[in-house]
Amino acid sequence: MTMIKGIYAATLSVLDSDLGLDIEKTITHAEAIIDKGCHGVVFFGSTGQSQLISLSEKINLINNLSSSSHKENYIIGTGLNSLSDTISLMKISMSLGFSRFLIMPPAYYKYDDEDVFNFYSKIIKVIPEAKIILYNFEKLSGYKFSENLVYKLVESFPNQITMVGYMRRYAGSFLKAKELMRVSPKKTEYLRFRDIICEGPFFVSQTRPIFSPVDIPSDLIEESKEKRNRQLDSALGPETTAELRTAYQMLTGLGCHSLSAVRELFGSPISVKAAAASHQGELLIIVLEYDGFLATYELVNNQEIVQFDATIEIYQRDRRLKINYETPYVRHQSSTLELSEYAEGNAQTNIYGPDYKDPFVNEICEFYDCIASSRKPKTSLQDSLEDLELFQNIIETLKASK
Repeated sequence: MTMIKGIYAATLSVLDSDLGLDIEKTITHAEAIIDKGCHGVVFFGSTGQSQLISLSEKINLINNLSSSSHKENYIIGTGLNSLSDTISLMKISMSLGFSRFLIMPPAYYKYDDEDVFNFYSKIIKVIPEAKIILYNFEKLSGYKFSENLVYKLVESFPNQITMVGYMRRYAGSFLKAKELMRVSPKKTEYLRFRDIICEGPFFVSQTRPIFSPVDIPSDLIEESKEKRNRQLDSALGPETTAELRTAYQMLTGLGCHSLSAVRELFGSPISVKAAAASHQGELLIIVLEYDGFLATYELVNNQEIVQFDATIEIYQRDRRLKINYETPYVRHQSSTLELSEYAEGNAQTNIYGPDYKDPFVNEICEFYDCIASSRKPKTSLQDSLEDLELFQNIIETLKASK
């Protein structure tokens, strides 16, 4: 259960002379409430005349809210008489970066505890990451929440367990390196890590047939592209260049795995010292500052380089650890850890592995254990927010370098 703290005002929906929703004035009024000291506002409650605003007008307002500087201070009222409309409006809001919702039970017909429980349960199962506020307004909905109903919802959905697929943090070589650094800590002097990627067909075509579906409806593909563009607009702004949009997708789709793994070992970087982009955003060089050392990260997607090179090299006093990841496009590829140590004029290198247990298998087994024991995984949604913050800082550094 997530605690939402502060004073949130139920904001008005400002109408124009034709009784349509005035988007600009509604947002201006909401922002003024926050500027005057409220922690946030709630849209489309009863004060916001939710039942009188059309679904298309609500979607239009939410689209405009996604670019507001007060975006993090908004709660969206999505409770509608239609369950499918409620879920659709929530999905659209989630795609634009909103996650907190005020939901009233359906109105007009009489509902009992079981009906209302089923209503909220269906919503939670479809959108488990949503943070839902139960809206108790008996005069309008005709239903009054009972203590038993609230307890039943909390007990049935105590914590929605969600895992982000950072499989490299579950690789045997990575876990071995982390353990060695824990039992024998040394000062890190420099860190170098990279993802030099050729797409999968070169590797996959040599090991098994490639299945390429041809029956995906074209309108579904277009809808997916539009959704991605809306998400990019929300994260970066609609005026961001094509190169930076590609760079951001490189970070979120590929770089996140290595950057997240390094964060588990060393924490988040203090700052982004420098960043450069080339090849339309598909080649990035980034310099990061950590506590007491610098790190360089190379992120390259190039079809002309028939080579998969994903490594994390940690240079410490008298020791170097090199985590080697093989291509994920071929199943059961080994991972290794090279440990080079220097003492009294002698050098010795030991190789741990190869470890043939697929990181994906380790990851799925961990996810199962988390569900079975109601335990939060280390690669949770909350954990991944630190990576999104870093990606924003990298993009800002790239903008400043132009």
